[in-house]
Amino acid sequence: MKKFLAFFLLGFIMFSSTLNAQDRASQEYIIEKGDTLWGISDSELEDTFLWPKLWNVNPHIENPDLIYPGRMIIIPSREELMRMPALPAKKLPVAKKQETAASKPKSVWKYAPILKKTHIIDRDLYIASGWIADRFPSIGRITSSTLDKQMVSKDDIVYIKLNEEAKYENRLFAIRDIKIVKHPVTGKKIGHQIRVAGILEVIGEDNNITKAKIVDSFEDVQIGDGLLPYREMEAPLIPDSVRKPAIEGYIIESHMNSYLLGEGNVIFLDKGENDGIEVGDVFTVVAEKPTERAIGTLQVVSLQPATSGAVLLQSEHEVTIGRKWGQK
Repeated sequence: MKKFLAFFLLGFIMFSSTLNAQDRASQEYIIEKGDTLWGISDSELEDTFLWPKLWNVNPHIENPDLIYPGRMIIIPSREELMRMPALPAKKLPVAKKQETAASKPKSVWKYAPILKKTHIIDRDLYIASGWIADRFPSIGRITSSTLDKQMVSKDDIVYIKLNEEAKYENRLFAIRDIKIVKHPVTGKKIGHQIRVAGILEVIGEDNNITKAKIVDSFEDVQIGDGLLPYREMEAPLIPDSVRKPAIEGYIIESHMNSYLLGEGNVIFLDKGENDGIEVGDVFTVVAEKPTERAIGTLQVVSLQPATSGAVLLQSEHEVTIGRKWGQK
């Protein structure tokens, strides 16, 4: 009986430890000498293969092989990462082969020089992050795939159904109605969070059913996703002069629905074009307790009448949904 009880308690402790590792809230982690994203995924999440998603939720890390001691990263819970869609891996710096002057046959590999940043945000992230709208603006939907899969990606073929007025569209966005966003402070309904999953191109018909190819995907495209006419979208340029208007409000949601936010995350604000906000405007993220103080900076990248999208440029303290922003 004693042996059975000891075995039961040991099993319970191991189960509780695993459960705590999976269910805990997001945390801030300071990189130490010798750390790798693979190793951090192993020690903090108990799953080395989650490191690509860990990389994707920390967009300020340009190269996963180059992480520096003293920098902060955000580690969501294991369960939150598992629920996240499989995002396409961020591109590594281009490696190129160069001959040395001393020995022509030998060569070394060097990273291409980093070009000066001219846009506030990466183009793919800008398109994928979407917006908040009064309604879901779909003109059709993806009905099935040629391989009978529920999730598809770049180069896969799907069948689509378009509304009568949209039947001549030949290039489309795949869009998803993520959730109804409510104001984290007032509880008021804001609208539908729309995210762009990919880009489709109509390639013909099969038995009078429109067929399209996925020419680009920002996450897994799903059967049932809505459709919207394609339009060229260019990420906003870094302005020559920065506006800092006297407007304030709250962070109401994030692109990937993370509660704890880090540098490079796209977030949504409860003020928009009708409130006088412009693309490129810079605001301070403010902590209100125990005293009001600046803890980060954000810059607006997209506009809707009553809301706007922004990128978190830097943070010195925990930034979460519901934080106040303005000028400090």
